[in-house]
Amino acid sequence: MAWAAGQDGGPVTPPDDSTGRITGYGGKCVDVAGASSANGAAVQLYDCNGTDAQRWTAGGDSTLKALGKCLDITAAGTANGTKVQLYDCNGSGAQVWQHRSSGELFNPASGKCLDATGPSSANGTRLQIWTCYAAANQQWTLPA
Repeated sequence: MAWAAGQDGGPVTPPDDSTGRITGYGGKCVDVAGASSANGAAVQLYDCNGTDAQRWTAGGDSTLKALGKCLDITAAGTANGTKVQLYDCNGSGAQVWQHRSSGELFNPASGKCLDATGPSSANGTRLQIWTCYAAANQQWTLPA
């Protein structure tokens, strides 16, 4: 499901705790590498397989959670190419994601969007932040 846009076309608050897969570039799923719940675990694209490593909860607090942790920008970076990771939920701006009507996942603290590196849809492609430009590798479908 893509969250509906507000009256002004901007982001809206998602429904309370929708859980499922997040799909992106090439129809691949957002996946936690090795299903690791360790802080710093890599987040990547991978063939959708229904495992817990691909089970994300989109919370009303604008976080995206898997394996009990949050999708997080490494070291709260703001530069293009900064990788995203799984990390303890801590309420920081590095863990806030707004789903735009254009399909992008925007992080207000960095001013950047979630992006598939390359762009590539190969299994293992790391996710990063990059300047928003509404390209196919920045389009994401969130859980209903």
